[in-house]
Amino acid sequence: HSPAKFINEAYRVLRQDGVLIVCSANKDGEGFNPSPYSIRYFSAPELHGLLAGAGFPDVSLYGNCRVREDTMRDKIISLIKKIAVSCHLIPRTMKGKEIFKRVFMGKLTPLPPEIKDGMADYDPPLAIRSDMINSEYKVLFAVASKRNGTQGAETGEKQVCTDRS
Repeated sequence: HSPAKFINEAYRVLRQDGVLIVCSANKDGEGFNPSPYSIRYFSAPELHGLLAGAGFPDVSLYGNCRVREDTMRDKIISLIKKIAVSCHLIPRTMKGKEIFKRVFMGKLTPLPPEIKDGMADYDPPLAIRSDMINSEYKVLFAVASKRNGTQGAETGEKQVCTDRS
């Protein structure tokens, strides 16, 4: 149950040219609601520090699932969620959360048995700073390499996996 032990072990067993990709809910994301079944969540600086502290010299962070508050409805729903989270009113069960979402967001669209390419627009992760809190994104990705500058060496750019599978 120790993220540091996991990262240290990943560093130990990773090949010299290997890359480790870690995905985590962003604990600083606007409206974040921690699961009672999870052990730990990270901020962008904490996730970067965890990987750098294990010896990874090349760590890049990316954000995904931008928190959207474009419309007045979005802003109202966000405010209701913030209040519900701070007052511990978010249900603990998935069934309870489903009812909660249905009340505040309307009819939910069920997922089909199989997800296929083209069913939704692709929203690529965007590079974010590792030295400051980021509340813009719900999800953080960290891409860590054992070799300094190995990510995207051919093009001179940092790369992140764009295949969602």
